[in-house]
Amino acid sequence: MSFHFENVRKAIHAMLNDVVEQGFKHSLEFPNDSESAQKIIENANTSLTDIINLARKDNMMSNAEIKQEAFRRTIQQAEKTSLQLLSELQLMRRSQMMTRHKLTKSDLVKRQHS
Repeated sequence: MSFHFENVRKAIHAMLNDVVEQGFKHSLEFPNDSESAQKIIENANTSLTDIINLARKDNMMSNAEIKQEAFRRTIQQAEKTSLQLLSELQLMRRSQMMTRHKLTKSDLVKRQHS
């Protein structure tokens, strides 16, 4: 499969914009995690800039085979970064859901004893 800079750029944007979108969604649903979600969003935006700059550098290579391999590595880096940040959001979400579940359970116990 042959990569072109514009397609690589779009793929990187899509992966990291998903992190930003999920981060905003999480911060709206769980306002007490807003600060942590904001840090993940900032990391995604910083990573997006860094990885796009790396892809621009890759695009300057004159050897087509080396350029393609560099694009492939850059896309893999974007994917790895995106998955890592999404994983952090997922852990935050799981923690919030467990807290919510514990509160709901304890509320039920209190109601039964009343």
